[in-house]
Amino acid sequence: MKKIFLAVLMILLFGVSGAMAAELKVGDKAPDFSLSDSLGKVFNFNTPVLKDKVISFLYTDYSNKDLNVHVEDALRTEPGLDREHGYKGLGVVNMKGSWVPNAVLKMGIESKQKKNPQAIILMDTDYTLLNLWGLQNKNSNMIVLDKNRICRYIYKGKLPSEEVSKLIKIIKEYQSK
Repeated sequence: MKKIFLAVLMILLFGVSGAMAAELKVGDKAPDFSLSDSLGKVFNFNTPVLKDKVISFLYTDYSNKDLNVHVEDALRTEPGLDREHGYKGLGVVNMKGSWVPNAVLKMGIESKQKKNPQAIILMDTDYTLLNLWGLQNKNSNMIVLDKNRICRYIYKGKLPSEEVSKLIKIIKEYQSK
């Protein structure tokens, strides 16, 4: 019985680790994704609103939704970001990693999008980005990809104030290239 349990455990461990992609690092090309917003609209790198733009992703689960609000505020109010032609910021909610029911999370996302119609908040219902990019579960992850989808910035956890300035500087640099 112990041997069967151990064999099943090993298969599960190798199966799960095999599903995880290598961790995305600065300089790596990010694999494409396909995620929906609360209205069911599907987004990927070729979606017109994202195509040929620098993209910042704030990937978080519900328990850490307020961890980097200061970053959201800074990106929303920074006057030097070309939101029309060069830059787009996205929020991504880790739906699977939350104890909160998806229906409740979806209502919260819809409410936030009604307050800010320009906001794009995507729902990751099955660890898509977590697995594709090797992000941390139960944390907040900040990623910036240039127009060619090369990772130019990644930070896991709460961004200190000096990192927010660095993040904005990187976005400005690559939005004009």
